[in-house]
Amino acid sequence: MFALVDCNNFYVSCERVFDPSLENCPVAVLSNNDGCVISRSNELKQLNIKMGMPFFQLKPLLKTYKITARSSNYELYGDMSRRVMTILGDFSPEVEPYSIDEAFLHLMMTKRTNYLRLAKDICSRVFKWTGLPVGVGIAPTKTLAKIANHVGKKLPEGVFVMPKDTSNILDNLPLIEVWGIGRRLAVKLERLGIHSAGQ
Repeated sequence: MFALVDCNNFYVSCERVFDPSLENCPVAVLSNNDGCVISRSNELKQLNIKMGMPFFQLKPLLKTYKITARSSNYELYGDMSRRVMTILGDFSPEVEPYSIDEAFLHLMMTKRTNYLRLAKDICSRVFKWTGLPVGVGIAPTKTLAKIANHVGKKLPEGVFVMPKDTSNILDNLPLIEVWGIGRRLAVKLERLGIHSAGQ
């Protein structure tokens, strides 16, 4: 089994750890030289601010919507990422970082393992020790673990374990949500009559 652990709105969450006044507020973290938005709080997403929006377009909205914009601090984000990866090592001897804010865990558990409880424990431990919220998806393959993580993000606890019968999940999942399928490939597949992950 594989677990995909993904930090929620990672750069924004790192900023909030050291400035709690940013909690429950719309926050944007900007790219090098404050060029564009590269991380958004959920509150900012609700304002329909898109990833990659140039800062000059966002700037006029700051006062109106009480948005806080922060310059990126990659030294901080790298340090927080290392802390998270170290904690994940307590749950699996094999941690495979996929990016600065997510990693695959190779889970070598028994048949009696309660994977949902394990996922919740991972979330709880990471948040307690770092202040960072994470989501966890668990499944038999990395691709399915990615999808499980995607499903979990929409749930209150942020965790999801893929059931043995995946049809209900995959038949309702757009192609674009499958790891490795971009927009161009999705268009080609749809021309062949393939419209869902299940297909």
